[in-house]
Amino acid sequence: MQTVAIVGNSDRGRYGHYLDMAFVGVKGAEIIALADPVEEGRLKTAEKTGARTAYADYREMLEKEQPDITVFASREIGDHFELVTTAQDIGSGTHIYIEKPVAATPSEVDRMADACEKNDKLFIVATPWRGHPPIQHAAIPLIKEGKIGEPRLGRIHGRNGAHGGDQMFLDLYPHFFDFLDQVWGDPLWVHAHITVDGRDATPEDLMEGVEGMGLVGGNGIRAYYQFETFAADFEAYEGDHKQPLPYRIDIHGTEGTLSLPGPMSSEPDIYYHPHVAPALHSDDRWEVFPSEPPPDEHKWVNAHHRMARSMIDRIEGRDPEYTLLEGRQARKHLTWAMAAHASHVSGARVSLPQDISENPFDTWR
Repeated sequence: MQTVAIVGNSDRGRYGHYLDMAFVGVKGAEIIALADPVEEGRLKTAEKTGARTAYADYREMLEKEQPDITVFASREIGDHFELVTTAQDIGSGTHIYIEKPVAATPSEVDRMADACEKNDKLFIVATPWRGHPPIQHAAIPLIKEGKIGEPRLGRIHGRNGAHGGDQMFLDLYPHFFDFLDQVWGDPLWVHAHITVDGRDATPEDLMEGVEGMGLVGGNGIRAYYQFETFAADFEAYEGDHKQPLPYRIDIHGTEGTLSLPGPMSSEPDIYYHPHVAPALHSDDRWEVFPSEPPPDEHKWVNAHHRMARSMIDRIEGRDPEYTLLEGRQARKHLTWAMAAHASHVSGARVSLPQDISENPFDTWR
């Protein structure tokens, strides 16, 4: 039995996307404690998760409880580095399951991963498509087996709204970049253009992004990634803030198209069209491609449960059913995002792979 502790903050990032429930009810996991500095949130979430003990200070919890696994659930990216490295300095450390994005800069991820590896602990980033059967057992095989012929272009729509643009790019890239990596590996280069109300973003436009993501550049972004025989075009704009907000990847092949709504969507998981460039209006040839399990209100919690079980299997020496996203791999995806910043700063393509350790915007001013 693996003992599990949960760390959240009801006033700062809360518990992310269902991460408080990631190990609840999972075979082989025992929820022993929870930490949240906000009393109301602490008591409510302790009751919800069944945690035996609740603490205001996560450090005190880790020192007293010494959990096998710690879930860092908060969406507050800027806190992740301190949380992970501090946890590894207490006792013999703890295995980590953490909300995405993993950190604000690749250098932070390096130090987080180093700390975990020093204690021989897993450092797992919670990207729910990794534990979602319709993606892992249907969508990816459909692409690899030629359902749409040879894939040529992916159009990624990264939501609009108040944080549309670079901030949504930095928030949502982990889902889509991990998916791209699973299917196509590493891109060869990226060319990005970041805008403010349609004009080029300049150093004077830089501002602190939400949730501790660091400096961001504008309310519009196009980032074009070229793989060996495939390209992915990530776009996000502020728009009119009205629903529905575009959030999906459309994959166009030589013989058809797949559309995959982004994680956390309640829609069906896979749409198929037999044409390469489907019509925008009055086209009834789109069909929902059946996959199991069908969508319901529990599908993303269940994805966490599958990943949690796979994490326990790895800790206990068994082959996991699902391959998890390691911190080092998530670090690579963060460099792809930082390369988009570097491309905008230079006004040119940036070759990949490239070791970018910091946010290029930090030195643009």
